[in-house]
Amino acid sequence: MNQIMLTKQVNQLHKSFFKVQLIVSILTLTFLFCYTITIWKEEQEMQKVSQIINQAFEVETVYQAQKADIEQRMTQNKYLGKIVIPKINLEYSVFNECSDELLKILPCKFYGVNLNEKGNICIAGHNYNDTRFFSKLDKLKKGDTVYLGDLNGLNYKYVVYDKYKVQPNDFECLKPMKKYDLTLVTCDNSNGKRLVIRAGRT
Repeated sequence: MNQIMLTKQVNQLHKSFFKVQLIVSILTLTFLFCYTITIWKEEQEMQKVSQIINQAFEVETVYQAQKADIEQRMTQNKYLGKIVIPKINLEYSVFNECSDELLKILPCKFYGVNLNEKGNICIAGHNYNDTRFFSKLDKLKKGDTVYLGDLNGLNYKYVVYDKYKVQPNDFECLKPMKKYDLTLVTCDNSNGKRLVIRAGRT
């Protein structure tokens, strides 16, 4: 009788142990499954973030390249180059177009061809009767040198060969030339005329 009772108790223990093992196994598998799903989701999220970052980087790179190209083209279109006249200690950048507002800032290309083309380039500048812009242009004489530099750093030397005054409505100085010619124009505030300096490239 005692042996039968003991056998039943052992069987119940085995069943209980089996149940515990089964529950532990199920819990372990459930945990591993959930953990695997979580890791997979995290990897998917990281991959999405990585793709977004890469796309953003590519967009930023393209944007920066386009921005640099636009700025370069704007700079090239905005400025003709630089004018330097050592005798009167003049050195200014030159706008590639002319207006009343721009003339208050820098000398401007008033008329003519591009810098390294044969023809006549006319540059206008204000005369403030001091040291600014073309105020001391009247001090130039035949044989004096004028330098024009382009945006690539190349400098072109011109030598003054003529100097005269004209009426404000006289635009004969703007006529096309077959050689590399430079015309500088400013006001003569003493008589209302225009001072014209003509120079040729050497």
